[in-house]
Order: sequence, then structure tokens, then C-alpha cells
Amino acid sequence: MKKSMIKKFSIVIVLAVILSGITNVFIFDKKLTSEKKNEMLRLVKVMADEFNKDEDNNEQAERFGDESDGVRVTIVRPDGVVTGDSQADYRKMDNHSGREEIKKAQSSKSAITVRKSSTVGKKLMYAVTRTEDGYYIRLSEEYNSIILDAMSFLPAMILVMLISCELAIYLAGKMSEKIASPILVMNESLSGVQDGTTRLDAESYPYDELKDMAVKINKLAEDVSNHIETIKQEKDKIEYILDRMKEGFMLLDSNSKIIIINKRACKYMSSDKSVVGKDLYHLTRNLQFISYATESFETGKNMRMDIEYEDKIIEVSFNPVERGNGDIENGLILIMTDVSAKRNAEKLRREFFANASHELKTPITSIKGSAELLCSDIPIYEEQRMEMLKRIGVESERMTTLIEDILMINRLESGELSRESEFVDMEKIVKEDIDEMASMAEKAGVHINAATEEAVIFANPRDIHELTGNLIVNAIKYNEEGGSVDIVLKKQNDMIEFSVRNDGEVIPLNKQGRVFERFYRVDKGRSRNVGGTGLGLAIVKHVVDSLNGVITLESTEKTGTKFTVKLPCNNN
Repeated sequence: MKKSMIKKFSIVIVLAVILSGITNVFIFDKKLTSEKKNEMLRLVKVMADEFNKDEDNNEQAERFGDESDGVRVTIVRPDGVVTGDSQADYRKMDNHSGREEIKKAQSSKSAITVRKSSTVGKKLMYAVTRTEDGYYIRLSEEYNSIILDAMSFLPAMILVMLISCELAIYLAGKMSEKIASPILVMNESLSGVQDGTTRLDAESYPYDELKDMAVKINKLAEDVSNHIETIKQEKDKIEYILDRMKEGFMLLDSNSKIIIINKRACKYMSSDKSVVGKDLYHLTRNLQFISYATESFETGKNMRMDIEYEDKIIEVSFNPVERGNGDIENGLILIMTDVSAKRNAEKLRREFFANASHELKTPITSIKGSAELLCSDIPIYEEQRMEMLKRIGVESERMTTLIEDILMINRLESGELSRESEFVDMEKIVKEDIDEMASMAEKAGVHINAATEEAVIFANPRDIHELTGNLIVNAIKYNEEGGSVDIVLKKQNDMIEFSVRNDGEVIPLNKQGRVFERFYRVDKGRSRNVGGTGLGLAIVKHVVDSLNGVITLESTEKTGTKFTVKLPCNNN
């Protein structure tokens, strides 16, 4: 019985070895062929995305071939005429519209075939795809089935199989009766251990070795399960933290594939997390972005560039990963930061200094000219001398006012000006401003009409003076002779409304949005004649903003120009 079992078992082993060898050859051949087809289809699609029909087709074919380790690349027009080939003279090639792979690509866009080439006389694998312009990009590479290659080492395979069979038969006869049965039982139980549904019963096995193995397998399965759960929890924590960053974050591996990307980066790149595991080309077609990533990776240098997202400026920082970090060795970390406010602040700062320098230059030039004349030997009448001295005084006062306004707005913007607030009678301040400016209004031929009521606000008195005073002064200065200034102060529920209207020139609608900018003037010539610094309304805007209020402007031919400020009574 034992000999009969061994004999039958031996026949089964021999047949199994032979069948296994043949099956493995066919499976391996099929797998390699499938992988080769997928690889060539992926490669030809990437080339189709990069193809430009307006450029030299033959040069593109040669470049594509060089970049693909010598794979032959052929470019075919929609009518079948060959316009480029990386390994042959395309001008001598016949029309390809009748080729099998071209015909297939006409209906399915992409196709792959294996046939003998009429050009090179060898068996080739062809992969072709049709571009948006109707052109066909075709790759071809020599292909030999592994089955044919296997014939060359058939004797060695037979020898190995014979030796294996002999050895297997011998070992099977010695150990099958004692070991096979419990091992098979354990093997059947392992599937349950793998998915975590069962554990091996160590005491059920007849041998101490198998008992020890069962205990270790149970322990290993438990450790693996715990480890996987820990990894999942850590992964969830990392994703949670990254997705709540204000900055965009992305991690690329050494092949420019995306390992990690957070929600903010997806938003800035107009994509989603489905790009994880894919090439950078699937995330963006911005060639400068890809070029910076490639250069930073190759040179190991940190690089920066700006991209636009909606109305924002996003600064992208490319940071190579230091060597020796395991799976992400030679990778790249990208940080994306919204720098719109920073860029705008830098622009405003440059404009501020340019405008301030320009505004200071005029009075300084006037003072310098008058002083030089007074110090010269040129005879000057007493009236002229007094006029020059008066001009020096006026320009000095103008320069002092300008500098004070510049310092005031600079402190307001930087937050350095932190005066204590108190309950302020705004009606009293408005009346004081009207009294102080009565002579200016009379001199300008302007009549002031005021309708005020009690209005108490929690603020700094000087801030309120800056707000009301600048609006009233502007209304007088930029009024027409014989015009009126209407001032209204009233309280509505928890809000205080203060408005100033005059009969001056209408501010064009396209310029109304800029009147609160520093040094901006609607009529520059008139502003200088009336002595304005160009900072009054900017100071008013900052005070209103600091009090959580709003200011609006209405300017028409019928109603004149009116500024309205609304402030909450309690700002503490």
C-alpha cells in the first residue's frame, strides 16, 4: 500500500512539475505581454499629450525616441502620410492608412498590435494613439515571445525538472505520512488567521514544532493587526493635520509621483486627492511649475515661484528632501502659501514712499528757491522780501502738516497709536470743529448748515476730531464760492450717523473708489492750490475702520458730494 501510494504520488508530482513549468511559461509570457502593452500604451499617450502638429514632426519623433530609450516613434498624418520617424527616413515610407494598428485607432483612438514590420522585416509590437488634431503617434519595438526563448534552454529545464521530481518523490515517501496531514490542517486554518477571523489551536497539533509554530503565527497575526491599526490611526492623524493647514502641502517621490497632497494644495491646483500615486503631469500642465520641481530635485536647491489662484497670489516653495529618508529618499516637499496681502502691502509701501517724496519735494523746492534769492546779492524790494518770507512760512507749515499727517497714518496702520478710549460727546466735537473753521468758511464764501443732536460714542477724542475735522475741512476747501456745507449728526438705535455734504465739483464715478487712497487727488492742481496733503480721507478711513464703522460716498450733479459715516455707539 505504501509503495502504491508513493508510486501514484510520484506520478502526480512529475505531472505537476511538468504542468507547472509549462503553465508558468505561458502565464509569464501572457503577463509580460500584458505589461509590455500597458507600458507602451501609457508611453504613447504621454507623447500624444506633448505632441504639437505645428512643430517639426520628424524632430519631435526623434526626440520622443531618444527620451524613450530608443523605442521607434512614427508620426502619421490623418490621411496616412508619414511625417516623422525616429529610426527611418520617413520620406521613403509608404502611406500607413491601411496598417492594422492605424485602422483600429481610427475607431478606438488607441490600439496595440503585434505583427511583422514591412519596413524592418522583424516581428514588432505596435502601440498607436490618435491626437486631438487627428494625427497618429505610433510606437514600435521588437517583440519575441518568451515561449520561443524558452525553447533555447529546454534541456536545462528538463534536467531541473527530473532532479526536482526525484528529490520530491524521495522526500514525499519519507515525510508524507507523518507531516502532510497536520500541515494541511494548519494550512487550511491560515486563511482565517490572515483575515483575523480565527486563531490556530496549538494544542490540536501532534508535534511540538507545529504547536510552537501555531503560537508564533497567532502572535504574529495579532502584532500585524495591531500594527496595521496603529499605522491607520497615524495616517488619519497626519491627514487631519495636513488638511487643516492654511498652507498647501505636497510630497513627491524621486519619480515625481505624488505621495501626499492636502486639501489646500488641491484647491490651489484645482484638483483633488485622486492624483495621489500619479505623476505630476496629472496634477498640472503648468510647464514652469514642472520645470521648477525638476530643477529643484536635480540640483538639491530650494526654489520659489508664484502662481495665480482666482484673485490671489500663491507662493510655491520647492524643498528637496534630505538623503537617507527611506522610501522618500530624493523626494521633494512643496509648500504653497497665500502671499497676496504681503505682495499688496509691499506695493502700497513703495507707492507710499514715492508719493510722500513727491509731495515733500514741492514745498522744499519752494523754500530752497526763496532762501537762495534772499541770500543772493540780487537787489530785492522789501515787498518782495516779505512775500518770499511769507512763502517760506506757508510752505514750511504745509510741509509740517504733511509730515504730521504721514506720521499719523503710519501710526494708525501699524497699530502703534494706542490711545485710551472714553465716552465722547461727538456733538460737542462737531460744534468745536465748526467754530474753528468758521473763518475759513467765511473767507471761502461758504455757508455752513449744521443739524446735530446728542451722540455719545466710546472712542478716543482725538480720533473723532481727526474724523469730523478732515471731512468738514475738505467740504469747505473743495466747495464752490457761495456754496453750502450741510452737516448732519444723528443717532439711530445703536448707530451714530455723521454726514457732510457740499456743492463742490462732482467726483467721477470711476474715481470715487480711490478717494480714500493715500495722496490720491481727483483734481491735483486744485488740491495743491487749496493746500491739501492728500492724506485727510485716508486718515478718516482708518479711524472709521478702527471703530468698526463704515463710510460711503455719494456724488452727483443734483445732490452734490456727500460723505456719510456710520459708527456703532459702543466699541469696547
